[in-house]
Amino acid sequence: MAKKKSKRKKKPQQRPPGFDPNEKRRQRLEEKRQQREAAAKAQRRAEFRERLVRGMVFAAVVVAAIWFFFLRNQLPGEIDGNEIREFREDRGHTNEPVTYLMTPPVTGDHFESAAPCGIHGTQIADELYVHSLEHGAVGVLYDPQQVEVDTIRDIEALVGEYDDRTISAPYSGTETPISVTSWNKMMRLDEFDEDTVTEYIDVFRGRGPENLPCENTQEQPFDPQSLEPAPTPIPEDGDGGRNRNRNRENNDGNGNNAQGDADNEGNGNDDSNDS
Repeated sequence: MAKKKSKRKKKPQQRPPGFDPNEKRRQRLEEKRQQREAAAKAQRRAEFRERLVRGMVFAAVVVAAIWFFFLRNQLPGEIDGNEIREFREDRGHTNEPVTYLMTPPVTGDHFESAAPCGIHGTQIADELYVHSLEHGAVGVLYDPQQVEVDTIRDIEALVGEYDDRTISAPYSGTETPISVTSWNKMMRLDEFDEDTVTEYIDVFRGRGPENLPCENTQEQPFDPQSLEPAPTPIPEDGDGGRNRNRNRENNDGNGNNAQGDADNEGNGNDDSNDS
């Protein structure tokens, strides 16, 4: 019978001292753990960014809603430290002159027609002016007795930069040299400041209760000669008034002819001498 070959037993491999056969397995597990942690951190960062974006969008929506429902119609009470006064009166159309409680007028009853927008060289009727303000116009009024001509030209130039719903015009007897007006509102100025007036126009133009078109078609700059007094009329007695003045000089305070009395006295003296 054939003898069976006996298998040789493998000798165990000799490993260096301190060798850990599970080291590689632990390294693989550690790498997987670190990958899971990195993925979890990335997910948390993504979720945080998403929550942040949602929060910012929500805050923006809330702010926009607050502005739209509560703040958009709120107008400033002053510009550059200049108070903007508000006036309230009933309004309606009338054919009769109106006595307004403020100067210049900014609200109340008015004529059915309105003043054209643009540059006016003469004072506008109150009832026409108020109707223009009702249509959303802003008027820059100046007292020609208190404002220099150069400043008037600056006001007219500013109004000329707009295409519609702005007015410049003289208005005598105002509390301050310049009055910037819109419907129900007035800002009084002691001197013209272009930035202040421009901001007022940009804020209040088009905010009348009847926001209607009013193109700046009026082009009549202020004429300084309109302030000069009318010339004194020349008398028509042929001698330039000399006889009239001479007669006034010859009358005494009682209305008597002083020169005539003196002549009579002189004649009396001559008669007595002759006698």
